[in-house]
Amino acid sequence: MERDLRGERPTGVQAQSARFVVKLLAASATFTLLGGCGGQVISAGDVAVLVSEFPSGGMDADGGGRLEVLGGCLAASGSVMVWPPGTGVVDDDPLTIEVPDNGTFGLGDEVQLGGGWVLEHTSDNVEPGPYEVAGVTVPAECAEHDIFLAR
Repeated sequence: MERDLRGERPTGVQAQSARFVVKLLAASATFTLLGGCGGQVISAGDVAVLVSEFPSGGMDADGGGRLEVLGGCLAASGSVMVWPPGTGVVDDDPLTIEVPDNGTFGLGDEVQLGGGWVLEHTSDNVEPGPYEVAGVTVPAECAEHDIFLAR
Protein backbone atom coordinates (compact mmCIF):
# COMPACT_ATOMS: atom_id res chain seq x y z
CA MET A 1 0.00 0.00 0.00
CA GLU A 2 1.54 3.29 -1.13
CA ARG A 3 0.97 6.47 0.74
CA ASP A 4 1.59 10.07 -0.30
CA LEU A 5 3.22 11.91 2.62
CA ARG A 6 3.47 15.32 0.93
CA GLY A 7 2.13 17.93 3.29
CA GLU A 8 1.77 15.48 6.18
CA ARG A 9 4.05 15.52 9.19
CA PRO A 10 5.50 12.16 10.14
CA THR A 11 4.27 10.84 13.46
CA GLY A 12 5.23 8.10 15.88
CA VAL A 13 7.96 5.78 14.64
CA GLN A 14 8.44 7.80 11.44
CA ALA A 15 9.14 10.98 13.42
CA GLN A 16 11.53 9.21 15.79
CA SER A 17 13.39 7.63 12.87
CA ALA A 18 13.65 10.96 11.07
CA ARG A 19 15.02 12.69 14.19
CA PHE A 20 17.51 9.88 14.73
CA VAL A 21 18.76 10.12 11.14
CA VAL A 22 19.15 13.91 11.42
CA LYS A 23 21.11 13.58 14.70
CA LEU A 24 23.27 10.83 13.22
CA LEU A 25 24.08 12.93 10.16
CA ALA A 26 24.89 15.97 12.31
CA ALA A 27 27.19 13.95 14.56
CA SER A 28 28.89 12.38 11.55
CA ALA A 29 29.45 15.79 9.93
CA THR A 30 30.86 17.21 13.17
CA PHE A 31 33.24 14.26 13.55
CA THR A 32 34.36 14.58 9.93
CA LEU A 33 34.96 18.32 10.22
CA LEU A 34 36.79 18.13 13.53
CA GLY A 35 38.58 14.83 13.00
CA GLY A 36 41.53 16.37 11.19
CA CYS A 37 41.79 19.44 13.41
CA GLY A 38 44.25 18.17 15.99
CA GLY A 39 47.82 19.35 16.23
CA GLN A 40 50.45 16.99 14.97
CA VAL A 41 53.99 15.86 15.51
CA ILE A 42 55.68 15.28 12.16
CA SER A 43 58.70 12.97 12.29
CA ALA A 44 61.54 14.05 10.04
CA GLY A 45 64.32 11.57 10.68
CA ASP A 46 65.30 12.05 14.33
CA VAL A 47 63.60 15.46 14.59
CA ALA A 48 60.01 16.19 15.65
CA VAL A 49 58.31 19.12 13.93
CA LEU A 50 55.46 20.32 16.16
CA VAL A 51 52.45 21.83 14.35
CA SER A 52 49.54 23.49 16.14
CA GLU A 53 45.89 22.65 15.48
CA PHE A 54 44.60 26.19 15.07
CA PRO A 55 45.90 29.70 14.49
CA SER A 56 46.85 31.51 17.67
CA GLY A 57 45.26 34.92 17.85
CA GLY A 58 46.20 37.81 20.07
CA MET A 59 49.83 36.86 20.41
CA ASP A 60 52.01 39.69 19.13
CA ALA A 61 55.54 38.73 20.11
CA ASP A 62 58.23 38.18 17.51
CA GLY A 63 59.90 34.81 17.73
CA GLY A 64 62.31 32.76 15.77
CA GLY A 65 65.96 32.93 14.91
CA ARG A 66 68.36 30.36 13.49
CA LEU A 67 66.74 26.94 13.04
CA GLU A 68 68.24 24.20 15.20
CA VAL A 69 67.29 21.01 17.01
CA LEU A 70 66.70 21.07 20.79
CA GLY A 71 65.72 17.95 22.72
CA GLY A 72 64.82 16.28 19.43
CA CYS A 73 62.41 19.04 18.31
CA LEU A 74 62.78 21.71 15.65
CA ALA A 75 63.62 24.97 17.39
CA ALA A 76 64.90 28.47 16.72
CA SER A 77 67.61 30.22 18.74
CA GLY A 78 67.03 28.36 21.98
CA SER A 79 63.23 27.98 21.91
CA VAL A 80 61.26 24.96 20.73
CA MET A 81 58.81 26.12 18.07
CA VAL A 82 55.20 25.01 17.70
CA TRP A 83 54.64 25.88 14.04
CA PRO A 84 51.44 27.28 12.52
CA PRO A 85 48.78 24.98 11.04
CA GLY A 86 49.66 23.84 7.55
CA THR A 87 53.40 23.72 8.20
CA GLY A 88 54.91 20.68 6.55
CA VAL A 89 58.19 18.90 6.03
CA VAL A 90 59.50 19.38 2.49
CA ASP A 91 62.60 17.22 2.98
CA ASP A 92 64.08 15.40 5.95
CA ASP A 93 67.68 15.26 4.68
CA PRO A 94 68.55 18.04 5.08
CA LEU A 95 65.56 18.98 7.21
CA THR A 96 63.51 21.58 5.37
CA ILE A 97 60.03 22.85 6.31
CA GLU A 98 57.48 25.00 4.55
CA VAL A 99 55.59 27.49 6.71
CA PRO A 100 52.38 28.83 5.13
CA ASP A 101 52.66 32.47 4.00
CA ASN A 102 56.32 32.57 5.17
CA GLY A 103 58.35 30.32 2.90
CA THR A 104 60.72 27.36 3.05
CA PHE A 105 63.43 27.06 5.70
CA GLY A 106 66.19 24.58 6.51
CA LEU A 107 68.38 23.98 9.55
CA GLY A 108 70.67 26.97 10.04
CA ASP A 109 68.31 29.37 8.23
CA GLU A 110 66.87 32.44 9.96
CA VAL A 111 63.10 32.56 10.45
CA GLN A 112 60.93 35.23 12.12
CA LEU A 113 57.28 34.63 13.01
CA GLY A 114 54.68 36.30 15.17
CA GLY A 115 53.20 34.46 18.13
CA GLY A 116 54.01 34.16 21.80
CA TRP A 117 55.85 32.19 24.43
CA VAL A 118 53.67 29.58 26.08
CA LEU A 119 56.40 28.18 28.34
CA GLU A 120 59.38 30.07 29.68
CA HIS A 121 61.87 28.58 32.10
CA THR A 122 62.48 31.75 34.08
CA SER A 123 62.16 29.93 37.39
CA ASP A 124 62.44 26.45 38.86
CA ASN A 125 58.63 26.23 39.19
CA VAL A 126 58.15 24.59 35.79
CA GLU A 127 56.91 21.02 36.10
CA PRO A 128 58.97 18.47 34.13
CA GLY A 129 57.26 16.30 31.58
CA PRO A 130 55.32 16.65 28.34
CA TYR A 131 53.48 19.92 27.76
CA GLU A 132 50.21 20.49 25.86
CA VAL A 133 50.24 23.42 23.41
CA ALA A 134 47.51 24.23 20.86
CA GLY A 135 46.47 20.62 20.36
CA VAL A 136 49.94 19.10 20.22
CA THR A 137 51.90 17.34 22.97
CA VAL A 138 55.43 18.70 23.27
CA PRO A 139 57.65 15.76 24.34
CA ALA A 140 59.31 16.06 27.77
CA GLU A 141 62.80 16.38 26.25
CA CYS A 142 61.64 19.36 24.20
CA ALA A 143 59.63 20.91 27.06
CA GLU A 144 62.90 21.34 28.97
CA HIS A 145 63.35 24.41 26.74
CA ASP A 146 61.22 27.54 26.28
CA ILE A 147 58.32 26.99 23.86
CA PHE A 148 57.16 29.55 21.29
CA LEU A 149 53.72 29.18 19.66
CA ALA A 150 53.93 30.65 16.15
CA ARG A 151 50.93 31.94 14.27
